[in-house]
Amino acid sequence: MKKITILIAFFTIFGSISQAQEKVFYSSFRPQGWDIYLSKDDGKSFSKFTEHESLDYDAKISPDGKWVVFTSERNGRPQLFLKSIQDGSNPRLLVTSNSMQDQMDFSPDGEWMAFVSTHEGNSDIYKLPFSPLDTLDISEAVNLTNNKGGDFRPKFSNDGKKIAFSSDRAHETKPLPRLVFTMQRTGDIYVMNADGSSTNRLTNSKDWEGSPVWSKDDKEILYYSADYLYNNGNESFKLFKMSNTGENARQISPDTYSCVSPLMKSDGKILFTSFIEEPNGFSILGLDPKTKEIDSSLVQQMNMLNVDYHDSGIMLYHGGETPKQEPTNMDDFVGDLLVKNSPQVIKDIPNKTLSFYGIRRSFAAPATPDGKIVYSVAKANSFQEAIAPFAYPVLLLPLLAIVWLLYGIYQSVKKRKTISFWKHLIFSLVAVVVVAFLVRTTDNQLFFKVMPISTVKSFLLVTATVLLVLGILAYFMYTKRRQSQKPIASLYKLYTFMFIPYALVILYAGLMLSSFFNTEKDFYAVDYAANKIEHLFNFRPDSGFNPQFSNIIDTKVTPDGKYLQFSVGGFRRSPEARGCVYRYHFENKSLERVTDLESNTGFADYSEDNKVMVFRSGRTGNMDIYVEENGTTTNITNSPDKETFPVISYDGDKIAYCSDVSGIDKDGTVKTMDIYLTEKVNNVWSEPKQLTTYSGQEGHPHFSPNGEWLIYTSEEFGINDEQPLIQPYIFSPQMYGEITAIRLADGEKFRLTHNKWEDGAPLWLKEN
Repeated sequence: MKKITILIAFFTIFGSISQAQEKVFYSSFRPQGWDIYLSKDDGKSFSKFTEHESLDYDAKISPDGKWVVFTSERNGRPQLFLKSIQDGSNPRLLVTSNSMQDQMDFSPDGEWMAFVSTHEGNSDIYKLPFSPLDTLDISEAVNLTNNKGGDFRPKFSNDGKKIAFSSDRAHETKPLPRLVFTMQRTGDIYVMNADGSSTNRLTNSKDWEGSPVWSKDDKEILYYSADYLYNNGNESFKLFKMSNTGENARQISPDTYSCVSPLMKSDGKILFTSFIEEPNGFSILGLDPKTKEIDSSLVQQMNMLNVDYHDSGIMLYHGGETPKQEPTNMDDFVGDLLVKNSPQVIKDIPNKTLSFYGIRRSFAAPATPDGKIVYSVAKANSFQEAIAPFAYPVLLLPLLAIVWLLYGIYQSVKKRKTISFWKHLIFSLVAVVVVAFLVRTTDNQLFFKVMPISTVKSFLLVTATVLLVLGILAYFMYTKRRQSQKPIASLYKLYTFMFIPYALVILYAGLMLSSFFNTEKDFYAVDYAANKIEHLFNFRPDSGFNPQFSNIIDTKVTPDGKYLQFSVGGFRRSPEARGCVYRYHFENKSLERVTDLESNTGFADYSEDNKVMVFRSGRTGNMDIYVEENGTTTNITNSPDKETFPVISYDGDKIAYCSDVSGIDKDGTVKTMDIYLTEKVNNVWSEPKQLTTYSGQEGHPHFSPNGEWLIYTSEEFGINDEQPLIQPYIFSPQMYGEITAIRLADGEKFRLTHNKWEDGAPLWLKEN
């Protein structure tokens, strides 16, 4: 009976993909498989306290030891739920809302609860009475912080008079060095009165300092400090202690452990979350602050996060075993392709109901009209796997260089009486310098400057020609000196044997360079109604692509459902880098390249009749937006600013795109982007109109089927939890990403997602 129930639920959820309704598919960087685990014997044994396919996390035990309040996504958005410890009854909703509630803490007397909510926009700390027999409404909550920055992880002092918390309010966002378009945040520790008054900042660091807890006498505050942006050269997560006024901060955890989410027991011992990079790598450990000894007796064979403890011996955490790679979701986040409990019904837009499907992949995998989700998988999952056997002969170059180095030294000693010592040493030096120059230059062109393969090939062929000429000249000198019976002839012979093999190996590399790298991808279609995965086609980028530019991005199904369209190339590279757009015809299974390879072209979108295409290209030396219609291509932006992510309405009369023309400069490395709109008036595209004005990043717009709305990803609402608590578990460089819709008629905006995960790249599909 249980199996039948599960099957019915499975087909009810996933079969709904094919039902007639407007849907939004979006990328979601979120974990899977978190439940609450509870122990009543001081951690000697744990059992599942909650069991639901959606995420349950951040649980707290009430001061009287009777209740657990936790965050659950079983209704879609994160909300606070309540469950009795004594009778084990089913969890029930504690606070009704249309926003996020999370990171709850009890006042010591159990009368109040403080928590984080997005009720009024960004994350603030709210306060409500704790009434376990009632269901409260978020509108009754008092906003204690009411700040434009994000406020997180409230913790009552033991006398109930103060609340410590972390906040990113005092720091400007800054780009992540390796992904400069992603904005990162820094947090500090603050303390306020329990009514929200008299807020004081206790720390001021370039590292993130968060999750504060109080000592038993409230004289000290324990917290973690995380250098997750490598400010000091290495990533680190350490526990610190300071006075309740922010003085005398000192590290208390060993350097060899990564530590977050501390909890101080009444006996002074500390529990915390520690992690290593491997499956089930998150554990709850104990620390004796006096002896510095680490206690690992609580460790279970699963991920364990954010422990809470009651003096009666009750202990809990959230977590679960790391999901396995599913056959329907290959080569990305482990676990299922769809976010559990999909679809989420969204009713925030007036007179419209949407079904939201979170896709657990880096870019949203588009859906076909018949309910299949399409994505690509790389055949090579590492640099080593990407090197094809054709590249192996090139390894002869460093081997030959070593041989000639040693042989030249040997000959310099052996023939020093007939040939000057230094002449053979110069030979050894030349043998090494030639190969070192070649390797360094090729590596710089291929991997650092990421030049087109044709450019690198030209360099290799020219180098091979020069070395071949030198080899022929050396052979000519050898034959001439040998006829004169001069001892130096043997040295010219060595140069001949060095230059000509070098030239042949480099000539081979120049001719075969395109075959050195395995850049093939496989495309699959996942039919969740039937729970089947189908291989669609194998794709290999054109031979002119640099291997680093072979990534597939911006995959979409054209509005008429006939084509799978995708871009290949460098997302943030220079305008001159190679990139282009491809289309795959579902019915006749044909693949075509629809743009040239002469510049960085990509991010295309089509009108419903497939007669108008909009795309981004660097063909003028700038990243501009182009429209192709009736055989004519028009540059509609033609500016030195950076434009990207163009989309066109179903009827082909509106184009939206992102531009940094009015963006905020971030550390001189990147400017933030806003969304612009242009419309076709009397067959001419109008001057662009700026739709969004927030000082952060806005991106990935997509039109509603009727063209009246634009859906996009926004940084406007900030992040909703401390970054160092999320990033180590599931790397999400833009965890501020929330899906927002804007009504084009009046510019009014509606937030559609509320959570602490990175959501982005939405695709709004019409009814089937």
